[in-house]
Amino acid sequence: MCAEKTSRVRLYLFLGGVFLTLSGVFGVVPLVSSLNVEEAIGSLTLAIGYAIAIPSTFLVPAVGAAFGIRTVVVIAATCYFLFVLGNIHTAYYTLIPAAVFFGVGDGWYWSSGSIVANNFAVEISKNEPGTYEVRRRLFTGFFFAVCRLGTAFGSAVSVVFLFVDRQLSGRSNFTTNQDFSFCGANDCQDPNITLANIEQYTPAFVATRYSLIAFLAGLVLIAVFSYRVNLPVETGHEVDRTINTSLERIIKLPSVGEDEATIQKMSSETSFKVMAKSLKSTLKLLITPKHLLIMWLATYGGMTLSFFNGEITRAFVSCVLGVDKVGVAVIVFSASGTLAAYVGGKVNSKYGRNYPFAFAFVLDVSSYVVCLTWQITENTTWVIYILSFMFGMSDTLWQSQTNEMYGSFFEDDNKQALAAWNIMYEVGLATQFAISETLCVWQKIYLQIALMIVAVSLYGIAYFTFLANLS
Repeated sequence: MCAEKTSRVRLYLFLGGVFLTLSGVFGVVPLVSSLNVEEAIGSLTLAIGYAIAIPSTFLVPAVGAAFGIRTVVVIAATCYFLFVLGNIHTAYYTLIPAAVFFGVGDGWYWSSGSIVANNFAVEISKNEPGTYEVRRRLFTGFFFAVCRLGTAFGSAVSVVFLFVDRQLSGRSNFTTNQDFSFCGANDCQDPNITLANIEQYTPAFVATRYSLIAFLAGLVLIAVFSYRVNLPVETGHEVDRTINTSLERIIKLPSVGEDEATIQKMSSETSFKVMAKSLKSTLKLLITPKHLLIMWLATYGGMTLSFFNGEITRAFVSCVLGVDKVGVAVIVFSASGTLAAYVGGKVNSKYGRNYPFAFAFVLDVSSYVVCLTWQITENTTWVIYILSFMFGMSDTLWQSQTNEMYGSFFEDDNKQALAAWNIMYEVGLATQFAISETLCVWQKIYLQIALMIVAVSLYGIAYFTFLANLS
């Protein structure tokens, strides 16, 4: 019982670190395309970052197996910290390195964070056989709920800083008689229109930007130290296998009596073999028929999040209401996402993931219809917050339920499965930002709808072919 309490305390400390990390990072991410709107540098930054995240994610199971998941989490959070600092100034020499750090951080953090949540489910379930599966689904919901809470707090911080900036600069009433014809679904990122309305997207004082970035970077730095101190140290060169019916730990140790040089040589060889084997397993999983059917849901989930962070925040929020209201929209987005993650985890643990998936599908169809048909006027700007609420719920349901789905569908290869999920999720994120400057918002909406229909249809085939008994 004492060990279980200790594990729960460590779980709560880990979730506290997640809260701080996501507060710092996603206090910045929704603002990137607005703060760095000139020449679409912000969208380019995120496109590069998410593209780098794809190959970097392949290394998570291998590095985690060789050096422990704590190491992966600490490195990922450190990269996030450097990304936040890189946004202190709009220039290629700051934002391109920031994109690289973001790619490594994002590729490593989400997979490793999911693995940590799964490991806590394993650890706490040891004394209660048969409870692992329920706890795994529940802890996955907790993890994503805290992610959304962190995002909401980081956005609240940005709201305060930018609100003060607007009040001091006298820009607070700039939406009066504003021409909205180039906003919303009609936004095509025309550079001439962007420059003519640059005050919509940037703070008035450079000191505001410096202060905001410094504060958010500080939150991530605190989280880095928290992970380093509180997360358990895994035994070197170990591979965890998490299965419903058995919990096995395979540890390769040198024989007694071997000299130190031999031990170090064996240790090095073992690390390499473990990493190579883990990488091979991840690649093999990616091309299995089961994964080829379900991966589109993860990809669509990534494209949905980047659609909100890159298009809704810029084309709807900043363009219509101003950059100081981006944080408000993200708070609404995150608050609804927190609710969806918690309720979705509860529903999934009792009835399976199909009900949350169906609800997310209906929400997104409704949201896209509103985006396409809404005629923006000064009296209807409140619709933006309704859209933020709906996208927040659907995005979190897609994200948390597909993450849990991978764990269920590949229960014998849990770490590789969670890495595969993050790879496909990052593919979606990178794709949406990569096409940001080439397509108008209305074209991206039709692309989203088409991909969602295909993804859900293929999931239905996978479900009834392979996994109906695991829902």
